[in-house]
Formats: sequence, C-alpha cells, structure tokens
Amino acid sequence: MNINYMSPKAGSRLNRIKVVSRIVRALIAIWAVFVTLMTALAVLQFIAVSLGSRVFPGESMTFHITFSPHQVYSFPCDMPWPVLLLGSVQLGLIGFGAITLIRLFRLYEGGSFFAAGNVRCIQILGFIVAGYGLIQIALEFLPPNRSVEIGGSLVFGLLILFIAWIMDEGRKIQEEQELTV
Repeated sequence: MNINYMSPKAGSRLNRIKVVSRIVRALIAIWAVFVTLMTALAVLQFIAVSLGSRVFPGESMTFHITFSPHQVYSFPCDMPWPVLLLGSVQLGLIGFGAITLIRLFRLYEGGSFFAAGNVRCIQILGFIVAGYGLIQIALEFLPPNRSVEIGGSLVFGLLILFIAWIMDEGRKIQEEQELTV
C-alpha cells in the first residue's frame, strides 16, 4: 500500500479546506484594511477636533474613546499616558493577531494541518489573546475604576495555549511513529 496515495474523497475534502481557508484569509485581510482605515480616520478627526476646528461645517462633533468599559474619554489629550500606551499595545496585538491568522490560514491552504508551523501560529495566537486579556485587566485597574475582574480573554488565551500544547505533543508522537520501523 502506498503511503502517499490520497483517495478521491480525501482529495475533495482537502480542496474544500483550501477554498475555505482562502476565503477566510481574504475576509481577515479585508477586515484588517477596514479597521486600519477607520482608525486612521478617527485619528484625523481627533486631531481636527483637538485643534478646535470642525470636521463637518455647521456641526460640532463629540467623540468617545473607550479601551475598557469603565473608561470613556472625549479627547486623546484627556487620557492618562498609561491608558494611551496600553490601548496602543492592544491595537498592536489585534493587528499582529490578524497577521498571524492570515499566516495560519495560508498554511492550511497549502495543505499543512498538523505541522510545527501551525502549532507555532496557534501558540502565538494564544499569547496574543492572553496578552489582550492581561492588558484589559491592567486597564480596569487604572483610575477611575480600580477593580480587577479576570476577563474571558485571559482564560480563552490560556485555553488556546493548552490546545496548542496538545497539538504539538500529538505531532511529536506522530513523527515518532513514522520513524519507527
């Protein structure tokens, strides 16, 4: 029996996975471009309002910047620097997570499912989600709220890391079995 032989049924499943991975990768890329453009537009509007001009003639604009449910600011200059710094790191994590997801789905599209690169991508995603949760906890601890709640993001990130560890161990067991005569 040839180990490299792929049945027609498995080939059609692989093709479906490739198509869906390509679609999901494209949707993530479109979402990332949309978020980037909306963030750039918001920054330009905040700068214009901070300088005292009106973005739309005849209308005054109010903005609300929220990085955490208990912290709402009208202007970037009203934000304490730790909030601005942590919020910027959060946005960076979201962008890095989108890039990592695109890479993971590119690996799936190439037919790689249980390789070391996939495990690495899933581990990175776990660290990103857990880091996002830790930043959310830190933002909640800052004034005016000063109450800490363990968020779902931290727990979900740790769960992703656990799943990545299980996948890596299974990959190692599979490699050992392939080397056994």
